[in-house]
Amino acid sequence: MKKTNQELEKIILEKGLGDAAENARIYHKFFKDWQFRNSYIYERFNLDFNSKILDIGCTYGHNLIHFAPESVGIEANVREAEFARALGLRVVNVNAEDDLGDLAEQFDLIWCTDFLVHMISPYKFLYDCRKLLGENGRLIIQIPLMSIFNKHRSSCHFYAFNKKSLLYLLEMSGYKVIKTSGSVRRLAFTLNRILEPALQLWGGNIWVLAEKQEKTPVNFDKVYLPKWFKL
Repeated sequence: MKKTNQELEKIILEKGLGDAAENARIYHKFFKDWQFRNSYIYERFNLDFNSKILDIGCTYGHNLIHFAPESVGIEANVREAEFARALGLRVVNVNAEDDLGDLAEQFDLIWCTDFLVHMISPYKFLYDCRKLLGENGRLIIQIPLMSIFNKHRSSCHFYAFNKKSLLYLLEMSGYKVIKTSGSVRRLAFTLNRILEPALQLWGGNIWVLAEKQEKTPVNFDKVYLPKWFKL
């Protein structure tokens, strides 16, 4: 389902909700070369572009557009969600922390990049994602790593993780970690491969591919859950 730059430009310039200049801006900033910039992750995680994915925080749909037509995007920004729908993508305008449980579909893969650190309750979110994955369904998480230079700090980030703490959170949420990466989108493919071990510890971000497990390791009888957490 991957699309070339030429195919993407034609779709966005013809169907985008903005005027010609705005559609061109969105194409160049978000869609152009997206597949190329993410090729290292796509290959390392062995992604199937025929997969039905749930793209959480999909913005204009620049990742979603490369996967199966029945895939779904979630975007809280009304304008961005409307733009993605105008391109023919299935995008719902909801808040993932409030409304994830309202989705009644199952997905092969959940794509969630640069999103988890913006959430009030990361554990609840990851736990709820499991309910939307089919058997052997997988989840991709990407977040900024904690940095000695404090580049992970932001006025819209509630949490900061290092690799070890993120993997522990995923394990306790009911996932088995399959692969990790420190891939940098602007870095050449070969350099990403060479620097992989160091980037996962001292790079700017961390990528994780995890597979849904039947159960979580948490003994919920030993904890006191808030009323809004539903098992």
